[in-house]
Amino acid sequence: MFHQINEIIDINLELIFQSKSQSLKFSEFKDKNGKKLGKIMELFQLMENENLIRIESNKCILTDFGKDIAKNGGWFKHLEKKKEKEKIKTVETKKIKHTQKKEKKAKPFFIDKNSFSIFTKHFKSLIKKKKI
Repeated sequence: MFHQINEIIDINLELIFQSKSQSLKFSEFKDKNGKKLGKIMELFQLMENENLIRIESNKCILTDFGKDIAKNGGWFKHLEKKKEKEKIKTVETKKIKHTQKKEKKAKPFFIDKNSFSIFTKHFKSLIKKKKI
């Protein structure tokens, strides 16, 4: 389902980009077979929400962002790049969390003189036992 919607977005983004005025009337949108789609406001609103087009009266006008997407390989290419950026961001976030966990584990601890004395006596006794 999403693939079909993305395919229709990709096709019509290219149609708008190729038109002289870089705009299309609602009635000029097409499916993958070249058939007119008719007035599908949900599609137009989706494309507007993605900042690909601007809706004015009965037509869709390409935005600068929409032009950049069309120039740089189209909607599918944009989605691939977006997915790759999200993967990189996820990996970086995991690395940061892992580093923070290590830092939490590596915090120094302080002991008072009395505890230190007990610790050193215990350590010395362990060493003596090993020598024997």
